[in-house]
Amino acid sequence: MNQKFSHLFSSFKIKSLELKNRIVFLPHYPAFDTNDGLPTDCHTYYFSERAKGGVGLIIMEGQAVHPTGKMSPKYIEAYDEKVIPGYQKVTNEVHKYGAKIFAQLNHGGHTTLTHPPQLLWAPSQMPEPSCSYNTKEMEIEDIKAVIDGFALSALHVKKGGFDGIEIKAAAHDGLLRSFISPFFNKRNDDYGGSFENRMRLSIEVINAIRDVIGSDFPFGVRVCLDEFTSWGYSLDYGKEIVKKFAETQKVDYINSDAGTFSSFFMEIPPSAVPLGFAIYLSAAIKEITNLPVIAFGRINDPVQAEDILVNGYADLIGMVRELVCDPEFPLKASQGRVDDIRHCIACQDGCCYQATQDKPLRCIQNPAAGREKKYGIGTLMSAPQKKHVMVIGGGPAGLKVAEIAALRGHRVSLYEKENRLGGQVLLASKLPHRDEVEEVVRYLTFRIKDLGVNIHLGEEIDLNNIKNLNPEVVVVATGSSPVIPVFSDSQKIKTLSVWDVLTEKEELSGKILVVDKDRHWQGIGIAEYLLDRGLIVEIISPSLFIGGYLEGSNIVTAYQRLFEKEVIFTPHSDIKNIINGNIVVFNVYSMKELLYSDINTVVFTGINKSINSLYLSLKNKIKELYAIGDCVSPRKIEQVIYEANEIGRII
Repeated sequence: MNQKFSHLFSSFKIKSLELKNRIVFLPHYPAFDTNDGLPTDCHTYYFSERAKGGVGLIIMEGQAVHPTGKMSPKYIEAYDEKVIPGYQKVTNEVHKYGAKIFAQLNHGGHTTLTHPPQLLWAPSQMPEPSCSYNTKEMEIEDIKAVIDGFALSALHVKKGGFDGIEIKAAAHDGLLRSFISPFFNKRNDDYGGSFENRMRLSIEVINAIRDVIGSDFPFGVRVCLDEFTSWGYSLDYGKEIVKKFAETQKVDYINSDAGTFSSFFMEIPPSAVPLGFAIYLSAAIKEITNLPVIAFGRINDPVQAEDILVNGYADLIGMVRELVCDPEFPLKASQGRVDDIRHCIACQDGCCYQATQDKPLRCIQNPAAGREKKYGIGTLMSAPQKKHVMVIGGGPAGLKVAEIAALRGHRVSLYEKENRLGGQVLLASKLPHRDEVEEVVRYLTFRIKDLGVNIHLGEEIDLNNIKNLNPEVVVVATGSSPVIPVFSDSQKIKTLSVWDVLTEKEELSGKILVVDKDRHWQGIGIAEYLLDRGLIVEIISPSLFIGGYLEGSNIVTAYQRLFEKEVIFTPHSDIKNIINGNIVVFNVYSMKELLYSDINTVVFTGINKSINSLYLSLKNKIKELYAIGDCVSPRKIEQVIYEANEIGRII
């Protein structure tokens, strides 16, 4: 064990159950397909991958306790005894690697990922503010069915080989939280009105579960400590909830949480929210209870985690995205291999963006996430024939293919024409609140250096160079470059790319028009970059709204900042022409035109063209030739890293 992280890698007991370290893989929705509500091999491989990586405790995703509580058809049906063999398969695999595993139980209540849902149960008839779907006000027999469903599901969990159980009692979604909430609970019977009555359903669920699982089985509660909404409750109320649960003496730990579906940007915060933003919440709970507390909230570094434990802010360290990004985080940290940890950058593009669309979870840096059977730990085989592999281009695609090829035993040389590795990622990291994206380059650069890849910077390669070096394999990853549309007369108007702005090619002043064809970070990011420099900015886009391909929490936090900085948004619009110093903009639906005469600079986004001339010149001249990344087609980091991983495995 690395003494630097002696607290993080000390053992810890929940009741009599001993965890080998303090790292917890928190429950989350991976949106894996189920087998009619049953766990599948995908679940088994996914959770056992984190166990292999050294995590102390896994808390499996929230599972439905009643047919009306499924937030998606992909939710596991804990209430059906047919689930037990699937549970046993997951738990047996996790236990092989010394990790413990709990199951989380939940009834979705008024929160849903299904559009439209069949029926939503709630304490009172009213929709979640972020959702237009109304609810059924539950009858007493419905409440009884939910309590019975929790108890029955808990029995199945115990029979399924889990080491403990957790309920979402007042977490970021679910029925129990809506009963606890003064905003959602407008009842005037025994389950509404006073604080005691609002807590009644959760307490009855806790009692019913404890009766089924016995006194020795570890049992925890996930609690949203602050809803971060204008209408919801805050930390003071959250503390009262925790006190009430502790009073039962039937709960063994508190799993801290925050945010709601209406404040998703605080529930699963993007990079705009600071690392460790929620530590004060777990620290506040530590002050009022002796129950063990799990911390959460953008924790992605062992130094940060150790500090939380040393200062007594929590007893256990909860992570999701960091362990999705690097399942071997615990193992690497315990061995002191800190530079070898691949840090989550909270981009949300692979994980949250997928899951909120009910698509299987992914990660832009880790192609194995959700595909552990095919790409996970131990699947990368040594190449049967070791070759000299020449990689041309040092962006994320080139770096990733170099890493995989080197891991398989090839002799790899990488050539980059610039004096620094990273490609377009280096430019992207200059955008506001996007600095963490440079971690993609930092990690891959460390990896290829550690693996002995021969790196050549400031060298532009041509056909003659390749002939002289005589490699057996050439991988061309020369990227792409921005394209600026040509108009009738743009001499009086500066037409620039995002690259031009970020490299300060031109001095800018006055009002800037940004054309958002990227629909991701380029348009929104460059607009904020310009606003921060005191310029007036209008963004137009042919899309329904600006930044339409961004994940929801990124859209919300970006919009909050941009509107505060007085950006002008004009969706449904595009440039038709630039003529006589005027910009002709038209509505893409009505075709109505509008003349802009007060703008001297237009910044175009999202239009790139592959740089593939070298690849085309090498065709039929190199026996084993590959093109990868943007030089095949301009795309995002996730797609080019996935592609590079694939090709690295077949060389």
